Order: sequence, then structure tokens, then C-alpha cells
Amino acid sequence: MGVFLYRVVTYSLNDGQINTTIAKYRVGKLKIKNYYPQFVLADPEDITVINIPWDIVQMTFLELPPTKKERDRIRAAELEIRRIYNLSEDLVVSCVPSAFGKCLVFFLKKSDFFRFLSSYNIDFIPDVAYPNILAELLIVKKLPGRWVYIVLSEHTSGIVIMNGEHILNVRMVDLSLNEINHIVKEETGFEIFEIENSGNEELIGQAKKIVDSITYDILGIIGREVIISINTTEQEKLSIEMIDGISLVCRSSIIKEAILSTESDIKSKLSEAILTVLPHPQLSLADLGLLYRGGLELGKVKSITW
Repeated sequence: MGVFLYRVVTYSLNDGQINTTIAKYRVGKLKIKNYYPQFVLADPEDITVINIPWDIVQMTFLELPPTKKERDRIRAAELEIRRIYNLSEDLVVSCVPSAFGKCLVFFLKKSDFFRFLSSYNIDFIPDVAYPNILAELLIVKKLPGRWVYIVLSEHTSGIVIMNGEHILNVRMVDLSLNEINHIVKEETGFEIFEIENSGNEELIGQAKKIVDSITYDILGIIGREVIISINTTEQEKLSIEMIDGISLVCRSSIIKEAILSTESDIKSKLSEAILTVLPHPQLSLADLGLLYRGGLELGKVKSITW
């Protein structure tokens, strides 16, 4: 493999499909080497990362005793989860520092985790399992103050409310880019990302008209979910007036442009998310986020290139 040269291999598992991305890591830099729309077995020394769906993940905020070691914090969180939820099954637990001295704790049953892996015929335990939505946020610049991050992704979308670097709330949204893409493809015969990458002005104009015709419906869903997310944030009682801004995380330039330019109740606070890495024409933002998370297992991640 070479001195100080490692590989990160990510598996994006969605709707029965597996996409594999391989990148080499060296002194803080990830360089994408290969992308496959199928499963490719990693080498034993590779860092492996998969995404996990929210339907098997639970989250809660806990006030934990101060500990120096991460494993002690996770053990304390696991004991508290077992007590609160009366669970006896083996669990997978992860802790993220949150605001007001609490930890955001993610947990899932090991039986659900292994069942999920088995459904994709994966017979090894990855080094990292990371939830959708939060993967995309890894490559988004976090802004100071209270911000709402709207993540519109291919398979799963969600809203994350943050105070600086601290997560205050996470809510799934029943909307995906694939649903919008399906409408575009029915009308044009091409997927929206194919159209955006083609440079064909006629097709791009056609896709824009289709997306414009449903933008008010999209904004209706998003606006409602933003308000619900704000009102159900328990860590800090919030209102829309207390929110410093709303950041839109979206891979599609056509959809992003339509949402940002259309009048809505949230338009005055809405802006495009600032990505810390350049988008890749083949990879989703979630794919890039999983690569970033794998790189963190080896050290800092300064850049992702190809």
C-alpha cells in the first residue's frame, strides 16, 4: 500500500442497490480512485464505511457523567438507554456532544444492524456505520448561531437544526430527489443529473420548466417540516424568529435554483449551503460524506479530489 498511504472504501446501500467508492488517503488528503455501481470487496486493511437507514436508528439526548474516555461515555450511554427503554438486546451506540451539557446518542439493535447488512449480502462488520442525512452534513460548513439545514438527498431527506456545531434536532422528510427525478425522466427520458451534466441547453430548459411547475408543492412540504422541526426541538425552545438562517443542501443545481428563487414563507432566511468539498459528477453528497467520515478514522480530512 505504501508508506502512510491508506484506502477508504465506502458502500452506499439504498433501495437494494450497492455503490462502492474507493479513495486513497495520504496526509489529510483523499483522492477518489474508483467508483462502481456494484459491490466490490475491500482489502482487510482498508477502512470500510457504510450508510445506515433511519428506520433502524433511534436517537435521544442524555445527560451523562463526565468521562475522559470515549468508551466510558458510550458505556454510560448504553446503560442509560437500557434503563429508559427497558432494552435487553445487544446494542450499537454512538455519542455526539450536544448543547447544554448533553450528548446526542444514536443507538440501534445489533440484530437490526446485522439484518440490514444481510439484506445486502454483506458478511463483514464495517469500521464505520453512519446515518443518511448526517453523512451529507459532514461536508457542509457549519455556520455560527441557530441554523436549519434542509438536506434533500437522492433516497432520504431530512432537516437538522444546529446551534453552531451542536445538533439540536433531526427530522426525516417524506421527499427525495429521486421522486422529483422520476417526474423529470417521465417527461424527458433522461435523469435530472444526466441533463445537468450534458450541457444541452434545450434539455436543461425543459427540465427547469418541469421542476418549476412543482416547486410550490416542494416548498409547501419543506416549509411545513421546517416549522414542525423548530417547534419540536426540546433542547432549546425555538421559534422561526430565533433562527439565524436556513441552509439548503442539494446536489441538483436545477432543483436548488428553483427552490431558492421561488417566493415562500422561508425565503428571507433561505440560502445555499456552503460545501467544504467540490461536488463530484458521479457521486452523491452522501457518498462524499461517507468518504469524509472514513478519512476521519485516519486523521484530519483537508480535501477530497479525483
